[in-house]
Amino acid sequence: MKGKNVAAPPRFLLFDPTGEGWPKIALPQVAFSGRSNVGKSSLLNALVGHSRLARVGKTPGRTRGIAFFEIEGRFAFADLPGYGFAKVSKAEREGWKKLVEGYFSACRLLRKVYILVDIRRGPQEDEEMLAEYLSSYGVPYRFVGMKADKVKPREIPGLSSHFAGEEWLARGGPPVLVSARTKAGIDLLWRDIRAVFSS
Repeated sequence: MKGKNVAAPPRFLLFDPTGEGWPKIALPQVAFSGRSNVGKSSLLNALVGHSRLARVGKTPGRTRGIAFFEIEGRFAFADLPGYGFAKVSKAEREGWKKLVEGYFSACRLLRKVYILVDIRRGPQEDEEMLAEYLSSYGVPYRFVGMKADKVKPREIPGLSSHFAGEEWLARGGPPVLVSARTKAGIDLLWRDIRAVFSS
């Protein structure tokens, strides 16, 4: 049922392109990170049962900062800038890097980062670097295998193996496999998110 997981309507809090805005948020947070074309905005919309919470653009990678949304009046979702696809200048990329790394290293209310990965390709160098960076600051993370509707059920075990083996993968635990289009796996992801704030 649409929106069944969210007790109160989500609310946009602020958009922070510089790193000066996020310290004003007093709610505990989880963040969502991934390549610009992985479907991050669609996932956020699917999580809250709201088709327009996060903007789904035709051109991936247009987000220029961190967007924060209040969820249930109790915690916040942080929508991080996408990476690896957007056609932007080197200076802009460095600006995003400074913004996000500052948030990861200094935000004491950040409880967990969900690293979104297309299940068909698995984590690669960008995700490895992010996982290792988070580990260095003691920030918990978990992989989310996106676009599960694009693969056949019999292919899932083999593709899931892409998220195991290496130490930086193992630290994140088994991935949550989801489809923003069909809503498959959304309940499992919500269960993980709620566990973060109940501990």
